[in-house]
Amino acid sequence: MKRIVLVLLLSLTPGCAAIDQLFVSPTDQVVISVRPDFLYEELVDTYIEMCAVSQYRPKQGLLGGIPGHAVMYLKGACLDETAGYPRLRRCKDNTADRASPEHGAGVSVNKWFKNVNWVATPGKKLFFDGDLGQYDLLDQAHYDRTVQRAVDLGMYKGVEIHPIPDKEIMSAADFVAYDSIGTDFALRFGRSVYCTRMPVWPEQLVQMMDYLNSLNDQYHSGEQEYSWSGYADNCVHTLHNAVAAAGIWKSKSVRAIQVRQIFNIAVPANTFIDLAYLANEYPIEDLNKVRRDELQWRNLTERDWLPSGPGTLMKSLPVHQENELYDTKFRMLVLEGWFTAGNIKKARKLLLDGRFAQLDANLHYFRQRYDRILEKRTPNNWIDELRGEDYRNDKAAYYAYIERRRAALDGLFGELAELDQRRQKILKRAVGEWEQEMGRPAPPPSP
Repeated sequence: MKRIVLVLLLSLTPGCAAIDQLFVSPTDQVVISVRPDFLYEELVDTYIEMCAVSQYRPKQGLLGGIPGHAVMYLKGACLDETAGYPRLRRCKDNTADRASPEHGAGVSVNKWFKNVNWVATPGKKLFFDGDLGQYDLLDQAHYDRTVQRAVDLGMYKGVEIHPIPDKEIMSAADFVAYDSIGTDFALRFGRSVYCTRMPVWPEQLVQMMDYLNSLNDQYHSGEQEYSWSGYADNCVHTLHNAVAAAGIWKSKSVRAIQVRQIFNIAVPANTFIDLAYLANEYPIEDLNKVRRDELQWRNLTERDWLPSGPGTLMKSLPVHQENELYDTKFRMLVLEGWFTAGNIKKARKLLLDGRFAQLDANLHYFRQRYDRILEKRTPNNWIDELRGEDYRNDKAAYYAYIERRRAALDGLFGELAELDQRRQKILKRAVGEWEQEMGRPAPPPSP
């Protein structure tokens, strides 16, 4: 056994997850670009996006690790500009403007960090797209301006890095240009992006923020240095455990004894798939299974919430196409092997099913599931009597929860219809102004 474990450990290679040789080699696949409806931003004030990004492939220079990288975006959590190092605070406003620093923050772990575990990017646009517009050309000048903007925003204030082989001590701007841009922010400069977006309660968002802040507090205080490890403490462990702090799933052990740590390896692509699967395919129809799941039963009875519910959507976005600096092939990286059996099948199913990518279809999907559960409900019978009072009380609590979720969906459909009417009015006015200015009919909208 020890020999097998040693062989596995020796097979680890650089990269965020650093587990290339444990898995079947990933293959490049073309996947249609999927973006959740922008009405989502108007409906949901606090959500998280767990994301996997593909291998970093510059046209010149070294390639990134095959497993890619994992990041997370938190709407409603913002970079605390008053702190002397990266920390999060609640945003001051609820805004749907992706470019606003008060929209949220993107969180990323980097193996070179020494006195912090992660950095945060203010605003969703900078985190995913940098300063690029859809048709802007990414050239060296734009790249350099984006590097400087990150430094000017204070994203790396107070951050120290471990010595980098063959590199002299660098300024913050040098480090951002050398390693951070395209990995910790401006992700689509050189990577394809896959995310699962899940709505969360504000108190859950605070629990995640508290967990992340505690990590950076610990390292910045000097209690110990952050020492990244591909199999024991990588980018995914931090983000997975931040989500676990909100009770959504169980945490992964960090830096356990070597033999046990093999079973806690965290893989970027598999993590966003696991979240999507939990949210959309968890068997909420099975009362007995939900009752046996200690974590989720506690969520239902204490929080009136289950992670499996309407509103969790997947998205996939390609690397920026007008690009002089990076390979622009759209890549899908899902590693399958001993620890991730079935995830390629899961990924294909979820990404290609509109119920898991389009808000309206997702809401209808859950309404149908809730209706079926309620239709099959039976009154207490002699078997329930034999099971005892605790079971009967749990059964009543379960069906009461389903009824509340079903009623809430009706209200959500009403909000969605109202927002769509407002959108159509705004669009019609904008098209009229464009046609008046240009003196010709507007082109049809993109599909």
